[in-house]
Amino acid sequence: IMVVLIPLSQAVLESAKTSKSERSQKKISEFFHYSTCPVCHGTRLRPELLQQTAGELNIAEVTELSLHELPTWKKQVLATLPSEMTKMAQAIFTEFDDDLRPLLELGLDYLTLARNGNSLSTGELQRIQLARTLRTETTGVLYVLDEPSIGLHPDNIQGLLNVFKQLVAQGNSLVVVDHNVDIIKAADHIIEIGPGSGKQGGHILATGTPKELAANKDSLIGPYLSGKAKLNARKVCPLTTKKMTLAISDHYNLHDVKVELPLKRLTAVTGFSGAGKTSLILDSLVPAIKAKAKGEVLPAQVSELESPIKDVVSVDASPVGKSTRSTTATYTSIMDNLRKLFATVPLAKERHYTPSYFSYNNKQGACPECGGTGMVTLDIQYLPDMEQTCPVCMGKRYRPEIQEVKWRGYSIVDILALDVAQALTVFKDEPKILRELELLREVGLDYLHLGESTPSLSGGEAQRLKLVKHLDHKQETTLFVFDEPTIGLHPLDVKVLLKVMQKLIDQGATIITITHDLNLIANADNILDLGPRGGKHGGKIVFSGTLSKLQKHPTSLTAKALADYLMRFK
Repeated sequence: IMVVLIPLSQAVLESAKTSKSERSQKKISEFFHYSTCPVCHGTRLRPELLQQTAGELNIAEVTELSLHELPTWKKQVLATLPSEMTKMAQAIFTEFDDDLRPLLELGLDYLTLARNGNSLSTGELQRIQLARTLRTETTGVLYVLDEPSIGLHPDNIQGLLNVFKQLVAQGNSLVVVDHNVDIIKAADHIIEIGPGSGKQGGHILATGTPKELAANKDSLIGPYLSGKAKLNARKVCPLTTKKMTLAISDHYNLHDVKVELPLKRLTAVTGFSGAGKTSLILDSLVPAIKAKAKGEVLPAQVSELESPIKDVVSVDASPVGKSTRSTTATYTSIMDNLRKLFATVPLAKERHYTPSYFSYNNKQGACPECGGTGMVTLDIQYLPDMEQTCPVCMGKRYRPEIQEVKWRGYSIVDILALDVAQALTVFKDEPKILRELELLREVGLDYLHLGESTPSLSGGEAQRLKLVKHLDHKQETTLFVFDEPTIGLHPLDVKVLLKVMQKLIDQGATIITITHDLNLIANADNILDLGPRGGKHGGKIVFSGTLSKLQKHPTSLTAKALADYLMRFK
């Protein structure tokens, strides 16, 4: 036996290069000390290159400017250059302006040139790619854009539409999947699919121009195009004196900021991307409340927190469950009650089947071939693994003998194949199951199948499913935080979400939602507007108060966009 001794430093370096799991990387990082490079001071450039300046700034200083500041820097460069270089500089800056203009129109003025790509949100990346596409001047290309308005302030929608028009003018075609009314209204042709979701959808409701759909009685989006839709989905409540107070000393672009948020009310936190909404709520308020509840030290940036809130529920669009084993029935208590119900069937008692036999996660009930997943994975050498329906259970997950047990003519497989709407009739005499089904209907998910895989749900569906667990309890000391909850939601779905929020408020909950959606903002009890723009030009409280007062605000860009929107529905 030969033993090879490898120096620890070499082993760690090799592991750092080859390890891919987050857990391993975290362990390996304990052996490293990270600090700013003493030679380049974090600029990544040779020191001699930093001696060259343009407009009195070196290249590292220019990359730290926000896109909003670049036009001013450009003027400074042209004003200080020798006359013999002016012609060349103007030619370079013509191309510079062509690159910069779409980025500014798309509301990315708060980004710096040095911003790390991996720190950008999905919406920011999509808009940067869109701007780059415009610069390539393609022709004859079909572009398909999925929800390009995500994370975009209403004031920037016109800039996005300008980019669309330029792409079309270059000879391209655009197909845009979006629910934003302004984008739909600006389309040359609309295809509306519905009328509902799941089995209730899949039909072409209407096609034509915005004007034609506005006059089409079968169109669900038509009333929002014609201005006949009713925006009020809940009764806006007057603000109370009961509030929580948060003060931030210094965090990103937030400096000495203090806010008061009403309890047992719906607050919409608005403002441009990069205005400080996430820094204020998700990075400061949420961890501060959690720390206070545990008796721990508040986050360093939080200088003051006065709040009776003890629990925080963050509701985002992340997938529900990590594998296909998670279904609508298992995420709720429906599956547990189903297993107990089937165990009471005479045949189950005769065969000594306990509730565990009716779970596809236990070997007693799961198909032995696929282990209860309904799928088998084929390992193909040199190619990615391939999944196919289990040839034994045909995707039903259960052993054949388990499927022989019937409750009122239904096997456990038959029950999981039902959607919520169908199940409501089947379980009308089973109170425990019926209550969960009614809650799913209340959040607008009555089209989901009980056996539907939850990781495959859309962001909006995932958010509403997460709320089901909280709708049946008192929430006097609970704060619900929604981050862009209307992403991917039709205006009618937003109404359903608002009704769910109202139910939580009726139970004593306090709700804060970070949003750009004008339909949601119009239904908020309190509005906290940050800005006036993003990055260095944000981080300030532009407005805090009710909708009626916001509409009279002279400088808020949110107020301007909201006023224009509400005017259509009078």
